[in-house]
Amino acid sequence: MSPADIAQKAARKAGSLILEAFPCHKNVQLKEDCSPVTETDHASHELISRLILDQFPGHTILSEEQPGALETPITNEPTWVLDPIDGTSNFIAGIPLFAVAIAYLENRETKMGLIFDPLHDEMFVAVAGEGATLNGEAIHVSDKPSARGAMLFAGRGYKDRDQDRHGQIIYALEQQTTYFRRLGTAALMLSSVAAGRADSVILTGSKSWDVVAGALLIQEAGGKITDYCGKAWTLDSEDMVATNGRLHDQLVDITKIQDGAKCL
Repeated sequence: MSPADIAQKAARKAGSLILEAFPCHKNVQLKEDCSPVTETDHASHELISRLILDQFPGHTILSEEQPGALETPITNEPTWVLDPIDGTSNFIAGIPLFAVAIAYLENRETKMGLIFDPLHDEMFVAVAGEGATLNGEAIHVSDKPSARGAMLFAGRGYKDRDQDRHGQIIYALEQQTTYFRRLGTAALMLSSVAAGRADSVILTGSKSWDVVAGALLIQEAGGKITDYCGKAWTLDSEDMVATNGRLHDQLVDITKIQDGAKCL
């Protein structure tokens, strides 16, 4: 099986497990970064990891639900980056916006990215150099040329610094458009840009498992991704601007003001 094949198999099995538990209101805990986690997150992690390692026993797994994940770097080894449930807060609240995200990397380069929305049975898959698909059909970013009137998404991490910076950026964005949304799941926001449903996502303080799969989807669908300064996004980047490409510079003009010192 190829990485894309095993990822789709694992995502569908995890999606079935997640739907059986939805909505979830029990066994909720807070992790070290104050984000919530449930027993279903852990069960999804175990299921996906087991299926991958059965097929690729020498590979490394980096999952949001692993102990010490926040301090674990991505190396040059073949590595799978997982978010067993992206949008756990929505899942807990009974809000139907969450997904499974799986990415496969070699030498710190993303070779395959997958986002599966089990509630709507939507499987987004990108393979480096081969384009992006939704349920097997090719997808492409939108052609919206201006931030004014565009559909803009955004999200942030849980740190106080992320909240402060994000608030300033959102205030500036809301002067540009009336179509601003926060969905509570980076994976579904990124896949929406890849599919041309939305025009951009701005993410503050994101973690690798939140964005790696979606980043490849957008790039393979014809979009553009940078950090807040407009520099090439990498696995070490703290923030992300992901767009259809045509309105990218307009948004970076806003984000780089908030990170002025870093952008010099």
